[in-house]
Amino acid sequence: MAVINPEKIADILAECASLYVLPRYKQLKDHEISTKTGPRDLVTQADIDVEAHLERALPDLLPGSIVIGEEGISRGDSHIDVLQDTSQKIWIVDPVDGTHNFVRGKREFGIMLACIIDGVTQYGWIYDVLGETHYISEKGSGAYMGDRRLNIAPRSNIADMTAHINYRYFPKELQPKIKEAMGAFNDSTSLGCAAHEYTRIARGQSDLALYSRLKPWDHLPGSLIVEEAGGYVAKWDNKPYTPQDDYAGLIVTSSEDNWKQSLNLIFKDIDIEQYL
Repeated sequence: MAVINPEKIADILAECASLYVLPRYKQLKDHEISTKTGPRDLVTQADIDVEAHLERALPDLLPGSIVIGEEGISRGDSHIDVLQDTSQKIWIVDPVDGTHNFVRGKREFGIMLACIIDGVTQYGWIYDVLGETHYISEKGSGAYMGDRRLNIAPRSNIADMTAHINYRYFPKELQPKIKEAMGAFNDSTSLGCAAHEYTRIARGQSDLALYSRLKPWDHLPGSLIVEEAGGYVAKWDNKPYTPQDDYAGLIVTSSEDNWKQSLNLIFKDIDIEQYL
């Protein structure tokens, strides 16, 4: 398998943040913000510039690789179907995850990147821009926050757990039942940023995230980081999440036992098969 220096990639992400993101934090001009599919689906010049920088830099570090970014796919310049070709070496980029937060001056946003080789997510990076903190994982080699190896110590009582969920992405007929079930947790909220939800789980601050749509740039980096930190990530049918998956339904937890416990609680009165 190709050899990548994860720390060098992390340095490139920090450089992107310094060049394109931080100078625009709370300084965005109107012409630097536009919408895509709706009023909450935002793109900024920071998103565009970070993605373009990575498109230039990353292929040289992994010969024969291609870069697929959220914004390029949105524009039609790239196609997500390339993930079905397991012979490709692919970088998946979310140039500013949590763009809505970034635009509003909140702190929960970051840069996300995954590297797929032989159809498998082999590396994942999340950079907390304002915290200047790198989260890096390599499949089979653990997950790190800076120099510290992450090792989740899971809570076992749901009443003590913190969960993350954004109901608006769920089918409307499921929302009342899921809201009722989520009341069993100590707290359930959306951070509006998958990067921060995944990293909170990876370091043991939160315990679960429930997702209903699988955009690879949102989930491939974080799912590997959580798994390598000792957590458990699987689709609603308890099958592994892979880069080739595109249907709704993912549960991210601090342990396999908590995954099963959460599934039984949240979906006990729901015919899950019809949503797979």
